[in-house]
Amino acid sequence: MAPAHESGLETPGAVPSALDLRRAIAAAAGVLAESQEADGGFPLVAVASQPLGSAGDSLFSTATVLALAAPLLPAEGVSRAAAYMLERRDGRGLWAWAADGSLPPDADDTALCLGALARVGAAVDGRRDARLLRKFWRWGGPFRTWLAGGAWNRRDRDDPVVNCNVLWALRELGAPVRAAERRAAERMVAAHRGPTRYYCSEASVAWAATRVGITPPWLRPPPGSALAGRPLECALWSLAAPTPPAGAAALLLDMRDADGGWRAEPWVQGNPGVWESRPVTIAFVIGALSRLASAP
Repeated sequence: MAPAHESGLETPGAVPSALDLRRAIAAAAGVLAESQEADGGFPLVAVASQPLGSAGDSLFSTATVLALAAPLLPAEGVSRAAAYMLERRDGRGLWAWAADGSLPPDADDTALCLGALARVGAAVDGRRDARLLRKFWRWGGPFRTWLAGGAWNRRDRDDPVVNCNVLWALRELGAPVRAAERRAAERMVAAHRGPTRYYCSEASVAWAATRVGITPPWLRPPPGSALAGRPLECALWSLAAPTPPAGAAALLLDMRDADGGWRAEPWVQGNPGVWESRPVTIAFVIGALSRLASAP
């Protein structure tokens, strides 16, 4: 945790001003830029206390950081991140979780990469790429996670966050979301509670849904006391809830590390394995602080 004088507040827990929050955002953006790897990616790592899962790399976290925080990154860093992602695109125009070809293309990587690239003005073809995303659509819905048969195609692998991310990517590509696609995502979100097959927290469902204009009927952030020590969870609820958790701004600033960033927190999961990313946590907190700084 950053000392009080480093956070710009006289006492920990004090109500921060919009200027305090903007200063914290600027400092965090510098930390985020410094975390970029030589190949252009932003790292995703296995949680040490959890079993190792399938092979993974920094593609998914890089797309997430770029979608959330590109305007605050140096132009050169944005270009390198986009190039890193484009190099991973396969011959069909899709993306996969692992670079070694051990896994089939998945809707989540493909959606986040296409949406992030469209957002930063990279070379994507809206109509063609929307058709590629719709390859993941089941007859009658929803979007399946993996483009493969057998066990990969089981319905227990369908995920509400993945479906919402596909809707977000379609929007970023300029492709109107079809009524059936939206209804399928709404049903999944409404029926869901707790973590998902691929995401560690219900807060990720809340964020992914509200980002595409779907309000979960169960949307109710936990009290600030339940978010202490959990910067990613606090940021996700601060972005998703109609009214951010009470004291969220002060809580986030009090949770800062000495360098002005925030610690990694478990974010995505497989069977088995859990992954986290400090740059992803920082990017989500930057988004949350930006919202809180602009609140009336």
